[in-house]
Amino acid sequence: MNLPRWRNSFAFLLLLVLLVPILAACGGTAAVTPTTAPVAAEPTIAPTEAAAAEPTTEAPAAEATEAPTEAAEATEAPAAEATEAPADETAAAGGDTVSPAGNILRVNFSEPDIIDPQKSSFVDEIRFIMLNYLPLMTFNTELKPVPGSAESYDLSEDGKTFTFHLRPDMKYSDGEPLTAANFEYAWKRLCDPTVAGDYASIAFPVVGCEEYFSAFDTGGLTVTDESGLQGLRDAVGVKALDDNTFEIKLKDSAPYFLNVAALWVGAPTREELVESGGETWWSDPANFIGNGPFQLVEWENQSRVRFERNENYVLPKPQFEAIEGPMSDESNVVFEAYKAGELDISGVAAEDLDAVNGDPELKAQLNESAGSCTFYLGFNLTKAPFDKMEVRQAFAMGIDREAYVRDILQGLGYPAQSFIPPGFPGHDPDEKQWAFDAAAAKKMLDDVGFDYNQEIKYTFGASSRGQARAEYLAAMLQNNLGVKITVDPVDPTVYTSLFKRDEDTPQMFYLGWCADYPDPQNWVSLVFQTGGIAADRVNYSSEELDTLTKQADKLPIEDPAREKLYLDAQKILVKDAPVAFLYHDAGPFLVKPWVKGLHSTPLDYFPGIFDISSIEIVTE
Repeated sequence: MNLPRWRNSFAFLLLLVLLVPILAACGGTAAVTPTTAPVAAEPTIAPTEAAAAEPTTEAPAAEATEAPTEAAEATEAPAAEATEAPADETAAAGGDTVSPAGNILRVNFSEPDIIDPQKSSFVDEIRFIMLNYLPLMTFNTELKPVPGSAESYDLSEDGKTFTFHLRPDMKYSDGEPLTAANFEYAWKRLCDPTVAGDYASIAFPVVGCEEYFSAFDTGGLTVTDESGLQGLRDAVGVKALDDNTFEIKLKDSAPYFLNVAALWVGAPTREELVESGGETWWSDPANFIGNGPFQLVEWENQSRVRFERNENYVLPKPQFEAIEGPMSDESNVVFEAYKAGELDISGVAAEDLDAVNGDPELKAQLNESAGSCTFYLGFNLTKAPFDKMEVRQAFAMGIDREAYVRDILQGLGYPAQSFIPPGFPGHDPDEKQWAFDAAAAKKMLDDVGFDYNQEIKYTFGASSRGQARAEYLAAMLQNNLGVKITVDPVDPTVYTSLFKRDEDTPQMFYLGWCADYPDPQNWVSLVFQTGGIAADRVNYSSEELDTLTKQADKLPIEDPAREKLYLDAQKILVKDAPVAFLYHDAGPFLVKPWVKGLHSTPLDYFPGIFDISSIEIVTE
């Protein structure tokens, strides 16, 4: 999702307007679309051709709540809890109160690269999946894992075996029965090295999963070793005990694991549909059959999408009939569509906040929210000059984060010195290793004999606003460090695909990570342990970080030693600087007055998804 947050906003809304890549944690990672480059820093970069819009990879960039006039210091972000948007009284003040589109919710979507539950990691991808599927568990509006497709579960005394009891007589949206065998297939597929999913490592606590997934890398097998692969597949610790009972065996206790069971990675894909549809089985709505609140029925690439209510959904059904909308990566276009009454919900980019606050009707429809994402400048450690830690550290120290938040985000965010955002367990408010110091950063480069004649390519998801933001950051680094940077805008969908294979990772790039669940394991361990989602991309590995996080992952959540281990691991991460953290997102969003009962949370893949049956659209 690389999609996954302790604040009242959802990565989805960020994507609605910013269209920057974000991993869902919500691996992610999408950043906000830039406003205009500040007058101060005149870029001396050689921009290539501007591409389309900024991609929404793992985590969408969220735009902040109110826009302070001065540079925003990272204040405490609000704690994560569901908010209702909007209240009836304020809604009534925001214009007409009857939907012109009938009982349909209209939102903007971003074109996903792939929507295979066992392969996807970006927020825009996960949104499609979670509208279409219901995993074993889900989240409530307090962000606690609660029963989804499973009506209950048992945990063994040693904490290593989960037994999920499925709801009886479940069906897919097409009426076919859904049983524990479908979950066994999905979880084994998640660990399958031939599938090679972005999020497979999240299931490595499962017995045999890591060994199966690593069969080609460390197991010495090839795709033709069918018996060897089958043996590893059979050894994965997931099993359908009968039609309604599904068991997961872990190598060690993992107190956070119920959260994992609520994610898209274990969505019950159907073997016959996957096999008959081939590598892109998910691209045809006739194959993309799920058990979620809605069913994808139309998808015109780069144009529009439509989901219709799934009448076989086992949780309380949505009150509205369908979700539909355009697919645009330009936040200014999306904002105009909302103003024209063509959309019911939209995020607000920093560039549009003044217009919203200056319009009484729009201001009445504005809802404040905080985010769940952290955005960063990533470095490919296999490509010079970022193979040297001191160069990465100098780049991290050469960024004036407060200026970026003030000038580009219009105060809609919090400068980030570390990974986990304010308000989340594991946030480190005292981290200041790479606080802005241009002189010290320049000296650090001089001390390692940095070649100032080399050109560094900065790759990002293209959009008109994204171009301005990229030029601002490039100009800042050039002015502060004396380096040469060329900006490299790439079509958003293509940009997302660059992070699907390690060998395609750009030299320097812009991504973000959004929380999947409220636990430091979802940040430090999942993303930056050796082989983790971001670590793998940038070729980062730290034995010291691995030792600390693996210790912490096994401890009970209430154990105070656990948070200390994650904090220490995060300090190592910041010191090694495989990425330079830029900002933690936050952002307002707009809701039309005819949309009632929307309870948003920081984990939302789609607005109000964890209480979707409460959303009502006034039609008369």
